[in-house]
Amino acid sequence: MLRKKFFNVGFVGVDVADRAPFGLTALARYPLFPPEFVDFVRAVVPADRHDTLVYSVVLTARNPIVREGGS
Repeated sequence: MLRKKFFNVGFVGVDVADRAPFGLTALARYPLFPPEFVDFVRAVVPADRHDTLVYSVVLTARNPIVREGGS
């Protein structure tokens, strides 16, 4: 779905460069998520899902309007 949205706004050569599971341990390392939130997620999400809460996705794409050299 995200890949399609990049095409919809004019990007070309859209490719998924990386897709990896993002779990509770990784989430806890970001200061954006306070310990209370991480504890809440740990309590409400089943333990078997803690290693794969979401997936991080890295896309690469080119904008055909932007020319080499910034012009």
